[in-house]
Amino acid sequence: MNIYSKKPEIVFEFYKKLGFRVFEDVSLENKWYGSTLALQDGTDKPMIWIWRQSDEDNNVVCNHFVFSADGKIDEIYEAITAAGIECNPPFIAAWGGREFILHDPEGNELLFL
Repeated sequence: MNIYSKKPEIVFEFYKKLGFRVFEDVSLENKWYGSTLALQDGTDKPMIWIWRQSDEDNNVVCNHFVFSADGKIDEIYEAITAAGIECNPPFIAAWGGREFILHDPEGNELLFL
């Protein structure tokens, strides 16, 4: 998954607070930045790349990510809020399950269910 940001270091810190493991941390002086966070152990598993968006690029791209809480919605919510990230508590969705939503500093939506 790719996330582009004019302030990639802020987005990178947000995902680290969420508990994503740092796979590669590139110097902020690097023109493209391109730090990587692993969603699971192993190099062949899904990752998030956070790229520096050029000053000339004014496009806003918002992604919608869905994560399975594997029945641990309250534990995940508590861990996220304990890390200092504000979000509304879990709720009963129209389909009958519990979920909660938060947004990263670039406005990307993260749905936990």
